[in-house]
Amino acid sequence: MEAKGLIEGNFVKVQTLFVSCLLGLLAGCGKPPADVPTVPIHPVSGIVTLDDKAIEGARLTLISLQGQQPGDITPNGISDAEGKFQISTYAVGDGAPDGVYAITVSWPEIRNAGGSEPEYGKERLPKKYQQSEQSGFVVTVSKDLVEPLKLELKSK
Repeated sequence: MEAKGLIEGNFVKVQTLFVSCLLGLLAGCGKPPADVPTVPIHPVSGIVTLDDKAIEGARLTLISLQGQQPGDITPNGISDAEGKFQISTYAVGDGAPDGVYAITVSWPEIRNAGGSEPEYGKERLPKKYQQSEQSGFVVTVSKDLVEPLKLELKSK
């Protein structure tokens, strides 16, 4: 009976040591993983309106005009009730890497408001705003970009 308790006690100690080592490996030394890009990210924010009225839930995407590569992350954002947005690349609101981008805007109806997974319906904006070649919005992202963008869309 005592040997069984000793074995179980040692098993718990080994298990605790193993979990501690595993957590230590996962935590690392406070440095980001080597495969995380280290390109500069700059804040990009603005407001989007349709016929001079703020639109909530517009989906904005920055499409690189310098050529997309497989695996590239596409900066994007969603407008709030006041039409304000912040572009995100790696973390919420962090911005976008240096470059020249076309901005596309989509504003689909949401069929199941309040659902855990949104179900999108009909697009409410003219098709040109979803096409990078036709949207009419281009931004150069750099450390010098400080003014919020104003995207003024028209329904006709």
